[in-house]
Amino acid sequence: MTPHQACFPIHRHEAVTLAAVPNAVSLARRLVAEVTLHWRLPDELVESTVLITSELVTNAIKATEVFQQTTGASDIGCVKLRLRLNRPSLFTEVWDINPVLPTKRQANALDTNGRGLGIIECLCVNWSAVHCREGGKLVWAEQRCAL
Repeated sequence: MTPHQACFPIHRHEAVTLAAVPNAVSLARRLVAEVTLHWRLPDELVESTVLITSELVTNAIKATEVFQQTTGASDIGCVKLRLRLNRPSLFTEVWDINPVLPTKRQANALDTNGRGLGIIECLCVNWSAVHCREGGKLVWAEQRCAL
């Protein structure tokens, strides 16, 4: 084993701020796919991270819209997305301005939404949401990487 192959954890991260508009979800998915492929993560981890990102960014955009309607804000809000690889974990983190923490819902068979956090719970070893000192909240999901 050479020194640079020693068992030191690999730390990587990428972050982006997106306008809180519906087409930001597809952009976030493409960005995450590119970053995770660049990091040479396994295909199944790339796919699950893209799905997790889609769910978290969709929720953040909806939460931002609700917050803007409630406060009467007229400008376009933003959401922040960060991927953080800290072996053996890959974290997907999404921030939005709305301080209301998400709760997992029990969706009925005919519901067209309400399954996102359940999907995340199935794909991840852990997830949570926390209030941010600067305002808003951060929702994060942790997957294990078998690298």
